[in-house]
Amino acid sequence: MSKITITKPPLRWLFGGFGFHNSEATMPALMSDKFKNEIAIKTFNEICPTFSRVFAVYADWTKEAMDAFADYYDLTFRKADTLIYAVPGRLPYITDEENIDEYCEKIAEKLDYLINIRNCVKIRYYCVTNELSVGNTYCWFDKNLELFKKYHEGLYKAFRRHNLDIGLLATDVSGADKFNQIDWAVQNMDEITHTYCAHLYNWNSNTPPGSLNTYDYCYNLFESAVKTAHKKEKRFILGEFGDKTQKMLCNYPMRNDSQFAVDYPEMEGIYALSLAEMTLAAINSGCFAAAYWTMLDYPDPIIRENFDTVEGKARYDAVRFSGHGLEIRYNKNGLIRWCDEEKDYSSRAPLYTLGYLAKYFKKGSRVFDSKWDNEYLRCSAVSDDQGNVSIAIINLKDEKVDTQFSMEYNCNQNARMYIYEADNVPYNKFNDLQPYSTLVDLNDENLTLSLPPKSFVLLTTDYVNRIPSKIRHLKIRKDKLEFSPCKDKEHCYYRIFKNGEQIASTVALYTEITDPKAKYTVLSVDKWGNTRKQ
Repeated sequence: MSKITITKPPLRWLFGGFGFHNSEATMPALMSDKFKNEIAIKTFNEICPTFSRVFAVYADWTKEAMDAFADYYDLTFRKADTLIYAVPGRLPYITDEENIDEYCEKIAEKLDYLINIRNCVKIRYYCVTNELSVGNTYCWFDKNLELFKKYHEGLYKAFRRHNLDIGLLATDVSGADKFNQIDWAVQNMDEITHTYCAHLYNWNSNTPPGSLNTYDYCYNLFESAVKTAHKKEKRFILGEFGDKTQKMLCNYPMRNDSQFAVDYPEMEGIYALSLAEMTLAAINSGCFAAAYWTMLDYPDPIIRENFDTVEGKARYDAVRFSGHGLEIRYNKNGLIRWCDEEKDYSSRAPLYTLGYLAKYFKKGSRVFDSKWDNEYLRCSAVSDDQGNVSIAIINLKDEKVDTQFSMEYNCNQNARMYIYEADNVPYNKFNDLQPYSTLVDLNDENLTLSLPPKSFVLLTTDYVNRIPSKIRHLKIRKDKLEFSPCKDKEHCYYRIFKNGEQIASTVALYTEITDPKAKYTVLSVDKWGNTRKQ
């Protein structure tokens, strides 16, 4: 019998939330209404991440592009109360005549507009560029750190002039071999740095998905960065993370940025466990927040061109201000695919692990100490300010593991249990998260959990048992089914059924139909996944 023990230390680390890089926030002009309503916003609302990283706030951002971002912010980040880390895709190529103060003033003006005019108040962090890159040169500042410091000094002064409460992050470097740059930043620019930040993509041949080495490797690396930040009474954020293969750097006609499972689809199930492991390592090691790259794929590369129409100009801005190289670069790292050519918007396995970690390991949680005595197990646990508890457990063994569970905390109700099995991924045609399977009494001193083979189990008391209101006034007009909005404050999205079979999940008040004579039903799904019976 294995054992997991969760204890409450005298002082508990405050967690700032787990989420994603949300590139789609600058791409609404590239979305059809159907994609926006049934994929992008619906998925965001259901996952409800409380931390996000976004390519945004460019020095040459147009007002139209800023307003498009702010409109999308209103539909997503504002509702989820999401803390945002903004960074431009890449700093433009630096010329000898570059005026740093002028450039930084433009950034401050953009932030001033977003925060004080458009009320995007959750933009809390900023870095001058992604992964120290400039122009077409990845990690250019790596050999020009003093100039990186000058840019941040310029931003620091500009933010103060505009009275912007925005914390600067340093250095946003990527790679385990580059984490020592945090030491440089501590020694050389600590006074202007609010929080330290780095990325990790697991290229290590000793830690492939499913490896027993992955958790310890990540934990030790993250803990070292956290300790470095703590010495200066600062926090450390894992700005991006993921698991990739060297294969992505070759064999493709265009620059390809793809997750491990794109090259090895037969391993997608176990890959989702590996990402969950990295997340638990980040939480347990003391990282303040973490973001997986990315929630959605980018759309496939497109031609960047301007148009005379308003819609065309919006598309042009979306491509220009959506991260470096969107017109030539594939990004296949999302929880959900974005392939307009094949109309493939299906989910990948990590949706059903990382989705629940984002939903319940949220901003404002406090972390417990978690211990286990089986090399195949991993665990992390948090509680929120309402006393709700959420626990994630991973079993990497290819057979069931019975586990004695004990917790030094009095839970306010039984926990819902959500299960993910790598060999039986709970894919859903409409990308809905899997429902809970049973209730568990976490206060039971003799509690034993039977963990399925190669599984992720989430237990949470963060829910309310309720029945959402009925959706009324269904009308069919031409090729659309329309209905009245759900006014429940807990409402999240709608599930639509035709003759008893689900045909859509959406945040819209309509869906397109082809059979006006069929029987249609619409159900509200609330933020805890509660819904009515048909």
